[in-house]
Amino acid sequence: MTALTPPEFETVEYYVEDGTAWIRLNRPEVLNAFSSRMYGELKSALRMADHDSDIDTIAITGTGKAFGTGGDLKELLECLDNPDPLAIYRFDDALPFDVLRRIGKTTFAVVNGTCVAGGLMITLLCDFSIASDSASFGAPEGRVGFADAFLPSLLYGRVSTPRTKYLLYTGKSISASQAMEMGLITMAVPHDELIDSTRKMISEVRETSPLSRKLYKSYLDRLLPSAHIDDSHPAMRSPEAISRLKEFANRRKS
Repeated sequence: MTALTPPEFETVEYYVEDGTAWIRLNRPEVLNAFSSRMYGELKSALRMADHDSDIDTIAITGTGKAFGTGGDLKELLECLDNPDPLAIYRFDDALPFDVLRRIGKTTFAVVNGTCVAGGLMITLLCDFSIASDSASFGAPEGRVGFADAFLPSLLYGRVSTPRTKYLLYTGKSISASQAMEMGLITMAVPHDELIDSTRKMISEVRETSPLSRKLYKSYLDRLLPSAHIDDSHPAMRSPEAISRLKEFANRRKS
């Protein structure tokens, strides 16, 4: 198979460098909050990279001050306020999480800044995570009444149960150094060394064969619990969650 030509994405940038597909989340004006379009374009970019035989590694990063934050509040509220029970599937059908988990190539989260909610899930799903020392991490869903089913399954085996509960029950953010110390990420590096450190790690990973990495990934995936997006719907649709989400959206506007 020859190299694939990427489509014209609106919310992500895609380019190939020395066998690595770089995917850059590109909605800096909203801290890379995930619209259904950006989720869908990330999903398409991942599939394209996975099916390109010239690529053996994939690196995901963000533009601006954030790596990735939660779902776009305006669009999410439109879906939750919609009396049509199928409206929420605009997001659900675009989610890239299952594709990222099962992708055969070795994946890197290159965390340039704020990394919470959906951004944190993407980071946890990648094989390696290299973060700027100025990045921060958090799971704030509980603060707006959500209880995301994915996060506990992704944190399992990576972070101790007491620390997992702290992250989920408080919704507080932690620093990159704290995240590395608790096993949430692979390493934290000075901000201006982020890309070079990623390239160095990619070189180290290439000491093993793509097939061996793919098989190890498959073996490890069988050991980890999984969750379904529908598990999160009861909390998302609750009146309390919608009320809290509206209050949070209004605070961000003011």
